[in-house]
Amino acid sequence: MLAFALLGSAGLALAGCSSLGLGPKDPAEAVFACPKVNIVRDLSEVAQFRPGGRDMTDLQTRAALTDYTGNCEYTSKGVTVNVSVYLVAERGPAMKGDTANYKYFVAIAQPDETIVSKAVFDTSVTFPDGQARAGSKEELTPQIPLPKDVNARDWKVYVGFQLSPEELAFNRAQFGTAKRQ
Repeated sequence: MLAFALLGSAGLALAGCSSLGLGPKDPAEAVFACPKVNIVRDLSEVAQFRPGGRDMTDLQTRAALTDYTGNCEYTSKGVTVNVSVYLVAERGPAMKGDTANYKYFVAIAQPDETIVSKAVFDTSVTFPDGQARAGSKEELTPQIPLPKDVNARDWKVYVGFQLSPEELAFNRAQFGTAKRQ
């Protein structure tokens, strides 16, 4: 299991949290809700090509962060967000071997969108013999240290692939979200 924590003050009383960004079901829990988790659209997929290639025959592997589940817990150290992120990968025609390696990140942002922590993780997916698709479930437990009586509901947890500038440009062209100058 992958985990990281921010350094800082702590001190929240124990309180429950029902779901990530969907709001609590019990009105008593509304005071202390979970932060919102977001898979960043432009960073939700990665296509890896063999060096020098950009044609689909040069594609080694393609992967997507497809979904997440989880909850959160308020403790004396702050808020721990328990997240499972699902990754689906496809083998490309240029792939050698049976294992593909990826880098993804988890970042925590304050309510004003300021990123206060970011951690990058390595993961791999092994394709069973004869299978073109495989996947993994990444379990994360980022912690947000908050002072007493501060609610985490307006904080955000961002997840995405750690992409090179070329990979990001490829995604933006695919998603039609290229930056305009």
